[in-house]
Amino acid sequence: MDLANQSSKIFLHQNIKCLRKRLKLSQEELANRVGLNRGNIASYENGTAEPKICNLLKFSHLFKISIVDLTQKNLSKEASYESASSDFAELDHTQKAQLEQFKKKSEEITTYINSLHCCHQFKTKAMDDMPKETQLMLMHFEQLYEASQMLARNHKALIDFINCKM
Repeated sequence: MDLANQSSKIFLHQNIKCLRKRLKLSQEELANRVGLNRGNIASYENGTAEPKICNLLKFSHLFKISIVDLTQKNLSKEASYESASSDFAELDHTQKAQLEQFKKKSEEITTYINSLHCCHQFKTKAMDDMPKETQLMLMHFEQLYEASQMLARNHKALIDFINCKM
């Protein structure tokens, strides 16, 4: 098999089974550790289903293996496993604290944006017959509000992705 074909081969189902056995866990025990049921684990090990990215992160954390190694490296060989596990890096205490600060700041920004919008709506209702320029400014404000809401949601989703419950 040439290198191009080797790199596209997926070892996920074999690796989940191999790593589970390496930790001396039953399918039920592995399922409990990652918040799934035994049937999910059996399906992943049989190759009839693939885990969601958040579950891949949970497996990665539990097995202390990167997602790339978990999916693309044959970890049944001891040397491959040793190499992959030594390359794995968890978030340290400082990084976890920083991630928590990002999450808190994200919530504060969302609250601020929503407060501005609430104030804007209150002031707008109090205005009678507005000039066209004011109407145009209000329309632009609404567009900025929608864009900032989308950015805030994406920011929170990114933080949640990184901080996926292990």
